[in-house]
Order: sequence, then C-alpha cells, then structure tokens
Amino acid sequence: MAQTGPSLLEHYMKLAHPVGTVKLAFPGPGSGFTFVHLPTKEVTEYGDTQVNERSYLIDLNISHEGLYIAPDTMLEFSNYTPFQFVLPNGHIIHARLAPGHTHQDYLAMDTNFNGTIGWGLIKQFITVFDFKKNELTFYPLYSSVLIADDDTNVIQLPIIDDAKITYCHCPQSTVWLDVTAPPLPEGHVNLAFQQPYSQIFTTALDSTTSAIVEKQHAEDSITGTKRTIGLSVAQYYLHDLSGHAINISDRGPHRIVTLPPAIYHDLTIPVMGTLGTDILRTFSGIIIDPSRNKLIFVK
Repeated sequence: MAQTGPSLLEHYMKLAHPVGTVKLAFPGPGSGFTFVHLPTKEVTEYGDTQVNERSYLIDLNISHEGLYIAPDTMLEFSNYTPFQFVLPNGHIIHARLAPGHTHQDYLAMDTNFNGTIGWGLIKQFITVFDFKKNELTFYPLYSSVLIADDDTNVIQLPIIDDAKITYCHCPQSTVWLDVTAPPLPEGHVNLAFQQPYSQIFTTALDSTTSAIVEKQHAEDSITGTKRTIGLSVAQYYLHDLSGHAINISDRGPHRIVTLPPAIYHDLTIPVMGTLGTDILRTFSGIIIDPSRNKLIFVK
C-alpha cells in the first residue's frame, strides 16, 4: 500500500519553519554528483536584475561559502562576491562566493552550472536532503528536530571536524565520519556529496590489500586494459553518538581505490576515503544539524 501520511523527514521537521526548499539533481557518472538548483539574482549587462535558476555542486571540502565560475574577462580573483539566492517562498539566502574556474567542465552536464556550495554556507542552517523527492530544505539553526535518542529509523552520528593542516595547524573544515573497516586501519571518511562513488585511499590500505591492488595494476599495464581498481568491504562501521558501531556495508560494499586528493595530504588525522552518493542515496534522507553537532541518516 502506498504511503499516504507524512514521510519520516516531514515528521521529524514538522515543528520547524523552513527557510525554503529547492531541487536536487544527480547528473554525471553513476547519477552521483549532487547539484542543488538555486534561483540566483543576477544583473545583466544592461543593468537589469533577473532571477535565474543556476546549478551548484555541493562540496563540503570547501570550508568557505562556495565558488562561482568567473567571467573570462575578470582580472581580480582575490575578493569574494556577494550572491543572493531567492528561494521559492521569497526568502533570500545571502552568500559570498569566491571567483574561479573550478569544475567548469561540469557545464557539459548542466548548462546552468554556476559553481560550488561549500561547508561555510551549509553550516549556517539545518539542511535536510530528501532523496525520495530530490529536494533540499534549509531550516534556521536550532529549529526543532523531533528525533528521539533511541529512534531505530535513523543513524545519529557526531559531526566530526577535527582535521588540522600539519604545517600551519589551522583547521581543514569539512564533515568527517569516524569509520572502522577491518582489516584496514581506522580512519576518517569525508561526507562526499561531490563524489559519485565511495573511495578508499591508497594511503589507508594495509600491506596485504596494497599488494593485491598493486598486482591488479601491474596486470592491467601488461594487458593494456584501463579500468578502475576497486575492492569490496564486508565490514564498514560508522560510530554513532553513543559509540555503537553500525555496519553499513550492505548499502554498498564496493569502494574505488584511488590516490587521496592533494587537499588531504597534510592533515593531522588518518583519512581512509570518502562516503559517496552511491551509498548516501540509499538512505531516504540526511539531516545535517550543526547546532546540535549531529549528522542524521534517515533509513
């Protein structure tokens, strides 16, 4: 029988007053890049103000509010530019985005692609990702979230933000999860809305697994085949707010084995990999609640 009542997400947020709801889309390989469609106020070359729907990649590795694709004629890239996102109910989100040409190739997937939304903006709200409706809703911080501590329909995790850059001891702000995946060493994984496939970094492999991966690479170089090396994990434990280990490997055991990106090279924490949208979207939704330092996966 089809569900006629409110969804779990709607029930949990029923006492909260949304700032606004916008569309999500997942273009690209594996239908996995997380694009949020934000109506963006823009000034035309004739001085007119228009609101145009623009697409932005969500990437929590960007610690500030985000990036936008700057015009080729722009000479100064050092300052942030004010943006206004006009939500369907008339509320406006003000943001300051840095100019650049990051991910400009994503225009091939969506001609309205305009840049990237980072952790600096997401952490200003309680943000609810509804993967059933493909919607993202912003709520004010400290809004009511009706989830009991013992609710078995959710996995409640702490938002971990303990990474520092070794050479300056300054924070590398993003959202980490603490993961155990025997026989691999324990480490953090990044909440990776920007990655279609979950990853294990080569630096996190134990010696036995590393030898297997190297053998696969060697065999590929001989045969001339080019394929992505991967591995499957039978145990992949997230540690919830109570310290309990919850195995989510059944939601997607496969991980791509790859080199860590440069942004993770000089961190004070061990980084195992990423939790990409291939696994995130097996949940009905995700609630990011910085006001209570909670990350909530809704089953």
